[in-house]
Amino acid sequence: MKVVLMGLEFFINNLGCEALSYSFVSELYEIAGKNGEELEVKTIVFADQKVPYIPGTDIPIQCIGIHYKSPKFWKTIKRVFKEADFIFDFTMGDSFSDIYGLKRFGLDALVKTAAIRSGTPYILGPQTYGPYKSVFVRTWAKWILKKAARVYTRDVQSKQVAEKLASREIFLTTDVAFALPYEKKELGTEGKVKVGFNPSGLLWAGGYTKDNQFGLTLDYQEYCWKVCEELSRNENYEVYLIPHVGTTVEPDEGTESDGAICKKIQKKYPAMKIISGINTPMEMKGYLAAMDVFIGARMHATIGAFSSGVATIPVSYSRKFEGLYDSLEYDFLVHAQTDSTDAAVKKTLEYIRQYSELKKAVEGSLKIVREKQSIFRKHLMNDLQRE
Repeated sequence: MKVVLMGLEFFINNLGCEALSYSFVSELYEIAGKNGEELEVKTIVFADQKVPYIPGTDIPIQCIGIHYKSPKFWKTIKRVFKEADFIFDFTMGDSFSDIYGLKRFGLDALVKTAAIRSGTPYILGPQTYGPYKSVFVRTWAKWILKKAARVYTRDVQSKQVAEKLASREIFLTTDVAFALPYEKKELGTEGKVKVGFNPSGLLWAGGYTKDNQFGLTLDYQEYCWKVCEELSRNENYEVYLIPHVGTTVEPDEGTESDGAICKKIQKKYPAMKIISGINTPMEMKGYLAAMDVFIGARMHATIGAFSSGVATIPVSYSRKFEGLYDSLEYDFLVHAQTDSTDAAVKKTLEYIRQYSELKKAVEGSLKIVREKQSIFRKHLMNDLQRE
């Protein structure tokens, strides 16, 4: 069975995007095995310098580098799409929107259009749909949604948006990264509450445009400093700074680096420890699983902690957070687009104090996750048997 993947990356130093990739390919491998088929995977990626290895599998994976200005690239993907049995597109989980700008949407939509025109079954994997503020973007998104062989989403809000836009059935499941395997790490001093904190380099910078791109109602830098100040005063807490993008904590990793921000925070609060040098999302999830409570503004960092049973405090800068966690009946979020800085800090500290209650809520939500995962696997098996 020949499968082409889009919107999934393995080597871009963003462990959230990588978590989607490893989880979904593992899922495909398991289903192909049950169907008695060999799996051949080609993936269209920005980072194509290495060959991905999926633990526990022997899947040959070919990375095709994205080069929008190269005629050779467009010729190659046209052939690859034609030769495939299926095309799966995840759009990085949250990028099928104009939230990150028109250029990013447009370039990605060109590849989607080429995939659809190949005639090979094109399936949109569980992801966020919208918001679509531009009429141009809304029109193109509508066409893509209508032309897809099947459309999955990971939250109720996206289901409503996509159904209204495309007037077709949208299948509700959950994020595939919930299924990412891991081995829990052993960390910390016995008797202390281990608090993991993931500061987002993207929010710290004000977004890609550096001018509060996501319309936050709180001052994100001030929020981080105040939370860390309060945590540093309490000797019952052992704090771990956990970058999810830019994990090598070098100061020149660019605007989006969480690691660079962790380094700044540690300079002021030396007792805080940085989890760095992580190579795979599975390894990172092992560290997240070792926390008692976790605060994160990277969505897949929160999914990694949440899916390993940790009391989790997502800091939402987009409706993708509310969409996902509302679908799981979990409401212990900080809403960075409506909360003030002081309210967000107060809420975060209160959630940390009652982390045992959050942990129980997580356990209840994970039952819903398992149900949604089961539904997705059944649909996926049916999709892959259609030839």
